[in-house]
Amino acid sequence: MRPYERLPGDPPTVRVYGATLEEMFEEAAYAVFDQGHRLDEIPGTYSRPVIAAGDTMAELLVAWIDELLAMSRVEGIVPSYFVVDRLEEGGVQGSAAGLPVGEAPRRGAAVTGLRPPPPLPVEIPDGWWADLILDVEPMMRLV
Repeated sequence: MRPYERLPGDPPTVRVYGATLEEMFEEAAYAVFDQGHRLDEIPGTYSRPVIAAGDTMAELLVAWIDELLAMSRVEGIVPSYFVVDRLEEGGVQGSAAGLPVGEAPRRGAAVTGLRPPPPLPVEIPDGWWADLILDVEPMMRLV
């Protein structure tokens, strides 16, 4: 798996890759959560199922990320390990595992969602890529 790339500019954008669409979805999730936390330091201790629906691959990718972000907020878990078990027309099914928020080392501002337009997965000779435009939480400054 190729690591994601941070692209220059504002709003923050990452380019994610995968040898398969499933792998690209997993890498997209990793890239989103890696912005706010040091995922390489977080073991996948607590696992949760994740299911999302959508009509197109772009909608499925957004729904997958939205479901992961919602699960993280509601359950207070920072996922660091992602698996897509099924990806087909109309739905994606997988799981995510990580640690409680209080135990997860921070890196920076957390992503709160993806900005439109929806990321369109593009097929390349060795797999797939997509650019994700990120919405991030505002950083508080001390005055």
